[in-house]
Formats: sequence, C-alpha cells, structure tokens
Amino acid sequence: MNLKPRLHAIADLVPFSRKMADIGTDHGYLPLFLVQHGRVTSAIASDVSAGSLKKASILIDQYNMNHAIETRLGNGLSILSPGEAETIIIAGMGAVLISEILQKGEKVARNATTLILQPMIGQEELRRWLIQNQYRIKDEELVKESNRIYEIIAAVPDTEVKAYENDIYYEIAWSWIIKKHPLLKEWLVKKIRVLKEIVINLEKGQTHSAAIQRLEAKEKLRQYEEVYHCHIR
Repeated sequence: MNLKPRLHAIADLVPFSRKMADIGTDHGYLPLFLVQHGRVTSAIASDVSAGSLKKASILIDQYNMNHAIETRLGNGLSILSPGEAETIIIAGMGAVLISEILQKGEKVARNATTLILQPMIGQEELRRWLIQNQYRIKDEELVKESNRIYEIIAAVPDTEVKAYENDIYYEIAWSWIIKKHPLLKEWLVKKIRVLKEIVINLEKGQTHSAAIQRLEAKEKLRQYEEVYHCHIR
C-alpha cells in the first residue's frame, strides 16, 4: 500500500518498534503501512469515531492484518496502558488538542519511547508545550502535499530538556536548518510574505494596541529574514 506524502513523512520518522499506536487513525493507513514494511511488529489503530474505526477495520481485513493490527474505539490515550506502545502517533489535529491528549494521558505518553506529532495549526505552541512539559524534540520534518507544507515533530520524554535560547526556534525548527531541508526556503518565503502583509495591515491601526502588535510583527519579520539570509542564500 502506498501513502500520500504527509503520511509517508510521518511513517519515515517512526523508529523500529515492537508496538505502535495511531491515535485518531481514521482509515488506518499508517498502522497498516508500518506493519507491512516491518517498521513495527504490531500496531493499535484507535479513533474516537466509530465510523472511522470501521473504515480502518475493513482495510485491515482486506490486507489480512488482523493478527498484527488491533482496532480500539476511544478518546485519546485512554485506550492504552502505560508502556503498551513504544511509539505513539497523533497526527492531523490542532496543537491544543494534541497537547490536551498528551496531558490527559500523561502516564501513557511518558512511558512511550517516541511521540510522532503532526499538528495542523499551532506548531509553535506545541513546541513550547513539549519543552515546558519535559519532552525533548529530537527531530522535525517538513513535507509538501497539495501545495501545503506540513510540519512533523518527533519528541521523547526528557526531564533534563532546556528551553530554547532564542524564541524563534519554537517557530523555525533548528533541525531544518542543520539538515538544509529542501523545503525550508519555500516555507520561509511563505511565512515572510504573510508577515509582511500583517505589518502592512497593522500600519493602518492608530491604537496603542495596534502599535504594539506592529512592533512585535516587525521584530518577528526581522528574525525570519535573518534566518533566511544567514542560512538560505
């Protein structure tokens, strides 16, 4: 079975594991792919939606993978016991929901070896939450699908993790810079364009609040452009 780029990039970050769990599995593509390709020995496909889980069950049946992939109906990490899954994937949700799932299922999350997280929005907030709650971000990926660039985070529990010295790296992953990620230039150009539009719109504001927001936006734009000129040109 083939995966679309976003799911394939998520799968590529999954370490070889005894068992993984896909929270919010929808059709069950990731667990099936990972088991088929020997990345994991067994998997748990979970979803809060009975309809989505039914689709996953049908797919698993079609590929005769019932012996290796179990489906579970439930909310977040409540369907797992601590240590049951080495790798946990939570993808396709907002950062707030992902952090809430990790918080509510803290014992399960902290007993996992690796968390693979793919927030649709709020990536900066999720990185901050991870660091503040003693998870170290060990790798990050960018992937393009249907003209949208997605961000994927691989994190591990680490009680000695330290906050980033520069806040900009909660927005721009240092690992993308180190590995000279081929999508980083395009990602930065889009972000810089959006920030410039924000600054222009804020120039119209006459209130004290607008002035503060304008200064903040200009500073963020300066930092983005600095990263671009230092590491991309």
